[in-house]
Amino acid sequence: MGSTGSGRFTDYTGVRDATGQTGGESGTDKCELSFSCILEDVGQASYYSTHGSLPTIGTTVLIQLGQPRIVAVHSQSGLECGALPTQFNYLAACMNDGHSYVGIVTRVTTTPLPLIQLDVRHI
Repeated sequence: MGSTGSGRFTDYTGVRDATGQTGGESGTDKCELSFSCILEDVGQASYYSTHGSLPTIGTTVLIQLGQPRIVAVHSQSGLECGALPTQFNYLAACMNDGHSYVGIVTRVTTTPLPLIQLDVRHI
């Protein structure tokens, strides 16, 4: 009765089978893919509240299951830096299956709002 996917054209891989049909699985395990994202709620996160600043470029963060969101946690202080966008909620199932993720801060800015961009990879 419904469909799955994000509603974006990127859901359709364009892969053709032996008969020329398209669609279906790409054969890629989403749990093992790397990605970039901009964290949400950075200004309300404990790292920014505690330090009044953002982690520097190159800082390592751990991706963890928070309540209720998936969050990026500063690897040294243990403070939350922000939440991953909800499009990455599928990672909760991956993490429950034993997958782990680490991110590297690639961009930060405090104007007009605090922003942290990460490159995240499976470990």
